[in-house]
Amino acid sequence: MRLELTNVTVELGTQRLRVLDDLCLDVGEGERVALLGPSGVGKSTLLRLIVGAPAVAPRTGAVRVDGVDPFGPEREANVVRRQTGFVRQRDDLVLGLSGRTNALMATTPGWKAGDWLSVLRGRAPRDLEAALTDLARHYGIESRLNARVEDLSGGQRQRVALVRALLPRPRLLLADEPTSGLDPGNTDVVMSALLRPGGPTLVLATHDLAVARRLPRIVALRDGHIVHDGSPPDDESLARIYDLEAEVG
Repeated sequence: MRLELTNVTVELGTQRLRVLDDLCLDVGEGERVALLGPSGVGKSTLLRLIVGAPAVAPRTGAVRVDGVDPFGPEREANVVRRQTGFVRQRDDLVLGLSGRTNALMATTPGWKAGDWLSVLRGRAPRDLEAALTDLARHYGIESRLNARVEDLSGGQRQRVALVRALLPRPRLLLADEPTSGLDPGNTDVVMSALLRPGGPTLVLATHDLAVARRLPRIVALRDGHIVHDGSPPDDESLARIYDLEAEVG
């Protein structure tokens, strides 16, 4: 999916604190882009803006996802949401259910009664079983899929959240600090899987330069503006990006 943000300004809170200021960004279909910057510069806000979260509706400017306004009529907004996977910084998995069931919940809009029965019996609907197994294997979580969420480590839960986001085969994946809480080995597993050839358009927010450098394009934010867009920034540019006292996340 192609993303087009044109002269977008976002203000949050009762004091109308400006988080994004006249921001322009164009991401082509199939591109993989890292949003870089310290905590509080608006990376999470930008991801929520792309998916049309009402709380971050732009004060000025336009947002288009494949030409569709995610803040437009509900039917249009749903077109964007159905084709977008979102991995939040803190997973929102459902306690008391297995990792398998949590992953499958992202595909429920098209389910029939027999599909629900299969899940209750500990099986994925037939057309999803191979895809679920493949994703779980790539994320190193296959052996823990049947464990309840509360019995998983933080890193394992994050990988279940990633599998859930990718299982419906979205055309766009938004990831907010997807490697948070992972050790270096698991970070490598997750990033390798995220960057598999032929994957969806990816916009990944991170404060970790090592993670950002694995993507071909880095967009760095400061004071609500884009201060770098391209290959990994040099040391001088990095110093400017991180010399910031951030106020809003």
